Amino acid sequence: MSAAAGWMGILSAGWLTSRALSCLIQPKKKWWCRLGFLVLCAVLISTIIYIGDLVNLSLAMTVFLAGIWVVCEGSGWKKLSVGVMFSSAVSAFGGLSDNCIADVIYYGFGGAYIPHWVGRICFALLLYLVMRTHRLEQDFELSEALWKLILLLAVPPLGIVVSLVLLKPPYYQTGHTFIADGVVFLMVIFLFTGLLLALSVLEKQQKLEQESALAEHNRKYYEAMEQQQFEIRRLRHDLSNHLQVILSLAGDERERYIQGLLEHEAFTQVTSYCGDGAVNVVVTAKESLMRQRHIRFYVKMDIPKELPFEKADICGMLANALDNAAEGCQNLPEELREVQLEARAGKGIFAVSVKNPCMQKMDIEAGKLPKTTKKDGENHGLGLRSIQKTVQKYGGQMEIEQEEQRFHLFFYLPV
Repeated sequence: MSAAAGWMGILSAGWLTSRALSCLIQPKKKWWCRLGFLVLCAVLISTIIYIGDLVNLSLAMTVFLAGIWVVCEGSGWKKLSVGVMFSSAVSAFGGLSDNCIADVIYYGFGGAYIPHWVGRICFALLLYLVMRTHRLEQDFELSEALWKLILLLAVPPLGIVVSLVLLKPPYYQTGHTFIADGVVFLMVIFLFTGLLLALSVLEKQQKLEQESALAEHNRKYYEAMEQQQFEIRRLRHDLSNHLQVILSLAGDERERYIQGLLEHEAFTQVTSYCGDGAVNVVVTAKESLMRQRHIRFYVKMDIPKELPFEKADICGMLANALDNAAEGCQNLPEELREVQLEARAGKGIFAVSVKNPCMQKMDIEAGKLPKTTKKDGENHGLGLRSIQKTVQKYGGQMEIEQEEQRFHLFFYLPV
């Protein structure tokens, strides 16, 4: 085999390994991070690992874990946990191939030799195909406590590989024990498969919890709107009683009583912005919120009739979008506070656009939601996720962009 074929084999194995690893963790968008990600995977998969060799495994592990920390996205605990569990599995196969499979081929087939990169390519391809079936979402992130648990479970397999390779004397001192060593290496690969399944289960559980939280989030918005309408109906029903009380009061007391009634939320007039009642209620309520926070609120509606969506979903999408826009304005000077809402329904599409000023530069990537600026990220940032889930529910699309210090949220749903 030529040297060129060997290098091509190593690069192919490295590329397949990087594709497999990207099912768990993503490199940063910078070109050198993507290149470094590929190089790290090529180094890890191509390292020759002989039992009793103190250099190769130690150096490859150190370079790989340090590199993953630098070039990959995600929390520190995620990068450390994924790096440890992945490197232990790849190194276990390297030890299995170089010490056990190679010996079986050599002694069983009269000194036959197969280049080490052939087995690496086969393993990397198999690893990629397996991990594709358990691919995690790009923004998948467990809590810190769960990543610590995954790391705790990933350390023993790594310890087994390190102990077997670094602490055991080489074969020429102890004789050939490749069957026992092969079983140990295979056990490490089996443990990696178990950890991969555990991550897949945790992701599904987390998605169910998020969907439940988002559904509850939308339900509360809708219940608040319904409660406001109930108060209006109740107050109108009691209007005769209030009039009798007003007639019996003296001048100053009468004025105070009337003023108190007028300030009641039930007397807030629902403005008719469009032909959908739920949209009118939400926009009226948020217009009052904008006024209280001294935010200029511009509304442009073209919705001639009732929308064919669940009322809770309509309330959740619009209320979350406008709440986020109002929150984006609250720390700005009053002269800069402004929210623009446009909504149209026609030609089979319901489209909504919300714009507000945003002085802080946000890291917005295609297909990903911007990170919340609040410290408690687990309990905040539900608004955009709620909108995204509802939009996906109806087969629509959502886009987020920032241009000229303005935040723009746009989403549409097929009607």
